Amino acid sequence: MVVQRLSFCMVAVGILVFTFVDVRAETINVGGTDAWLDVPSDPKASLVLLPGEGGLSESDPLQRARKKYTEQGFAVLAADSKTNITPAMRRMSPIARPVYLAAVSAGVGRIARMMENGRLRTQGLVLVSGNLELVRESANSPGKLPRTLVIHHRDDACDKTPPGEVEKFKEWGGSKVTVHWLEGGSNQGDACGPMSHHGLAGLDDKVVAAITDFLR
Repeated sequence: MVVQRLSFCMVAVGILVFTFVDVRAETINVGGTDAWLDVPSDPKASLVLLPGEGGLSESDPLQRARKKYTEQGFAVLAADSKTNITPAMRRMSPIARPVYLAAVSAGVGRIARMMENGRLRTQGLVLVSGNLELVRESANSPGKLPRTLVIHHRDDACDKTPPGEVEKFKEWGGSKVTVHWLEGGSNQGDACGPMSHHGLAGLDDKVVAAITDFLR
C-alpha cells in the first residue's frame, strides 16, 4: 500500500512538472496598436497570430487558443487587425527564431497583399479559413509562397471562403502546400463568424495540434 501511494504521488508530481509552463504575458505596443505577447521561459520559435475582422479578441479563432501554443514552447504575439505585420515579426525575432506567421479569415487577405508586394518573409505560413483564391491571384506565382499549411472546415459556409477553393490552391502550390481538413465542432451565429464552422468553433485543440505539428 505504501509503495502504491508513493507511485501515485510520483505520477502526480510528474504531471505537474510537465504541464506547468512559466509564461510572461503582457500587452505591448506595436506600431501604435496593442498586441498580446506571451513568452514561455525557453521558447523554441515565435508565432505571430493575425486575426479576422474582430481584431484583437478572445473570441478570434486563433487568439482564443494562444495559451496552448505557449504550452508547446512557442513565443506568441497576438496582433490586432491594424497591426503592421512586418514590425510585428521583427519584434519577435530577438525573442525566438524562426518567426512563423498564422492568419485566419480576413487576416489571410492581409497575407495576400504582402505577397503581392513581395514583402512576405517567413519560413512557415498557416492560412486558416481564408480566401485562397485571393492569395493565388495576389501571389501570381507559387514561387512567392513559403512552406504553407492550409486549415479549412469541410462545411465552411462563409461565402468568402468556399471549401472548393482548397484543392485548387493545393494544385497551384504543389509540394509547398499541406492541407489539413477539419470536421465537426459547433456551428452558431454568422456563417463567417468565430463561433461557426468557418471559425472552427469547438475545434481549438485540433487546430493547435495541426499548426504545431506543421511548424515543428
